[in-house]
Amino acid sequence: MKSIMPIFQRQLQQIQIEHTRFLNNPYDPERTHDLRVSLRILRGLFKFLKRQLPTTNFAIINQNLSQAAKLLGPLREIDVLIEKSSQYALKYPNADISSNYYQLFKMFYQQRQQIMEQVLSIATQTTFKKCLTTIKQQLTQLKFPAKLNWSTLLTQQLKKRQKKIIKAYQHLDLTDYPQVHQIRKQAKTLRYSATYFAALISPHAAIKTQAAAEKIQDTCGVITDAHVNYGLLLNFATKIVDPQQKFLLLKIAHEQEKIYRPPAKLNDN
Repeated sequence: MKSIMPIFQRQLQQIQIEHTRFLNNPYDPERTHDLRVSLRILRGLFKFLKRQLPTTNFAIINQNLSQAAKLLGPLREIDVLIEKSSQYALKYPNADISSNYYQLFKMFYQQRQQIMEQVLSIATQTTFKKCLTTIKQQLTQLKFPAKLNWSTLLTQQLKKRQKKIIKAYQHLDLTDYPQVHQIRKQAKTLRYSATYFAALISPHAAIKTQAAAEKIQDTCGVITDAHVNYGLLLNFATKIVDPQQKFLLLKIAHEQEKIYRPPAKLNDN
């Protein structure tokens, strides 16, 4: 019978690889993204099997994976903000305000540089490495029942959780940000589990669950990204003195606001 431990071990190794790639080139937004995703994948796999794990071990692993991901959070957020603002500049080219665009992106990249240096600091990197060491230690302590039928267990769990999340999504108010954020996290956990436990379940069930979870995750992700971007842009606006630059920044912010908080529809009556 196939064991589940190698899946956890391989993902921990992937985190270490992505960490090295990030240190090699922290200027590349994809390196931050891939490292953060690798952490969230392992955390999602553990959360999916929470009931099969010793409470103490799970709590320690979950806490350290969460802490490691949070260390990268601000850098990922500024990268997403730059990406979305770049899309706005591409969509609305205007030679008359090129200098304003330039000043905004200059400010964004200066902020990114500061955040990046904080993430690369000895203190932050020491904390990050301690998190990985603790996770590795806890992983070696885990013992799974040798006779447990993982194929049956995982298949049942996937079907149950897929049904539950689809039902929740069908009744989801997309303007309710906290609930959208929660559904997105659940969709990630389901998608990661269907992907990385695929060898232990039926291929058909894995593909079906992956597709359903990815659709929900992507839809909710657009909204949650816009919500975070809007808050960051308003914060930047408090630091800008030039009225034209501030006006442009607030226009970008409003574009993001419309995504997660669309205008109310007029009553046809």
